[in-house]
Amino acid sequence: MTPEDTQAAAPGEPKPAEVVEVSKSVAPAEPQSAPAAATGEASTSAATSAEQVSFKVAYGKAVQDCKRPFESTVGDLKTEIEKTTGIPSKLQKLMCKGAALKDDEATLRAAGIKDGVKLLLIGSAPAAVDAAKAAAAAGSTGGDWDAPKTEEPICKQTAHAKVLAKGVPDGALPGIAGRQVTMDDKITSIPGLLNSQGSKVRMTFKEELQQIWIGSDTSTQKVPYGSITKIESWPVEGNEAYSILALHLGVGGTSRYWLYFYPSQYVAGLKIKILGVQSLI
Repeated sequence: MTPEDTQAAAPGEPKPAEVVEVSKSVAPAEPQSAPAAATGEASTSAATSAEQVSFKVAYGKAVQDCKRPFESTVGDLKTEIEKTTGIPSKLQKLMCKGAALKDDEATLRAAGIKDGVKLLLIGSAPAAVDAAKAAAAAGSTGGDWDAPKTEEPICKQTAHAKVLAKGVPDGALPGIAGRQVTMDDKITSIPGLLNSQGSKVRMTFKEELQQIWIGSDTSTQKVPYGSITKIESWPVEGNEAYSILALHLGVGGTSRYWLYFYPSQYVAGLKIKILGVQSLI
């Protein structure tokens, strides 16, 4: 046996190479998996928070394209809308597929807002409220919501006088002469009207569809807000608490839909609801 063999075989003496190899292979093995898992969780969280949803917000005739983080809240969206429209977030009502978004703390994902959906915004900007108050202050002297004067009073024209002779229909809302009143969102219909044939009809506001439904006992006409280009009104002579309405429809407003015994105090409110506050300016 050589001296080298005797030295390698000495009992109880470990080989230096084996000690180094064990140290390299065992020491770093334990702490590696935890950081990898944390990194994966962080990546997933970042991807989720960065996910965007594209949708539209309709207000009157205006439609705005929006893109927001899925995890942002309904309240955050209302704050952004306030910056654009001037409507305070507390006065906003957002509709999604016919249902109101009532929880401001809900995320857009939880609220059911998906790519391509259209939200309907209902609310009145302070400017609209001020315009209605200004109209009320104008009193019976008239205002910007009134139609131009005609040579012959419209109430005396044969076609209109024939309908007016029927009198205020049963179930009509009480009218108020000489003032304008803000139309509350709770008013969803105006009953007790007459159409140009003298038939009793009801005007219903379908905000979620952006339509007015004018229904009789036999039929319902659905009129999109966007198809109404102008609204004119004339107080009924001798009964100024009610007015005649003319809804101008289509390009150029050449077609008109006539309604009779509309409560005069809501003329400005109707124009704001359908055409926007700029229709009073």
